[in-house]
Amino acid sequence: MSFLSDFRSIDLSAPWLFHLQNIHTSFADGGKLPLYHWLNKYFDGRRIMLVNHQNRPLSFTHQNDLEHGTAYEAHIGQYQKIPTRDNLHDWFGACIWQAFPKTKALLNAKHLAHINDDTTANKRNRVRDTITVFDENGAILVVSDDDIGDEIGRALTQFDWQTCLINHRSHWYNHHDSTHHKKAKVFIFGHALLEQLINPYKSLCSHTMIIKMDTPFFGLPIDKQLALLDNKLSIEMDKLLIDTVTPRQLNPLPILGVPYFWDNHNPQFYDDPFVFRKGRKK
Repeated sequence: MSFLSDFRSIDLSAPWLFHLQNIHTSFADGGKLPLYHWLNKYFDGRRIMLVNHQNRPLSFTHQNDLEHGTAYEAHIGQYQKIPTRDNLHDWFGACIWQAFPKTKALLNAKHLAHINDDTTANKRNRVRDTITVFDENGAILVVSDDDIGDEIGRALTQFDWQTCLINHRSHWYNHHDSTHHKKAKVFIFGHALLEQLINPYKSLCSHTMIIKMDTPFFGLPIDKQLALLDNKLSIEMDKLLIDTVTPRQLNPLPILGVPYFWDNHNPQFYDDPFVFRKGRKK
């Protein structure tokens, strides 16, 4: 099956794709070039400048340019080129580069800083483990910096699904509701998670960062939301990714439990202890 055929399997109206609509719509209108070539034209045409942590311009290149035995992150760091295959995994990766360029550049820089720290069985230290988990499977829960936002965020950290997802349901962003007085909104970051959501299933679970923003954030246009969030997320990730970090510091969130992401309006949806667990085993 060709990449174009795979792309057509994406439901572009899926509520978790709201922050990626521009690039998805553009590719749906064309996209007959090799993916890396199309991406370079797309970014250049919209004057979107991707840069690395040293402020050097980045571009996309064919996967074959990645030398055998060279780490993906090292290639980006050395050549300022992002190896790209014609598949959905790399498509969603490029989408996240567009939505969160500053954070993606930071994660690459952190990979490079720890690339020789082989302190675990998989030859990555805990910093790189945490980056990989978030990069592949991450989500951002944005909550308002008031009492309701605090309660939603705290409830997630405590596996209190009733408070987080049911009691405060009306405060969550709903793409069918134009009111701006919301207190919580999820942005998916992980490109592997986005790929899995093409065929969603209830037990899909994200690894989530909680970010506080002021209430007016929720009424801004999506491009301004993304710019503000990318800046704040890169700062918070920089603080998180120190030598003592572990992936367990990212909060589990069953992604189809996010209000309005799925047919989950009935509270009984959450009466599933296999998915909505009471907490981690000690």
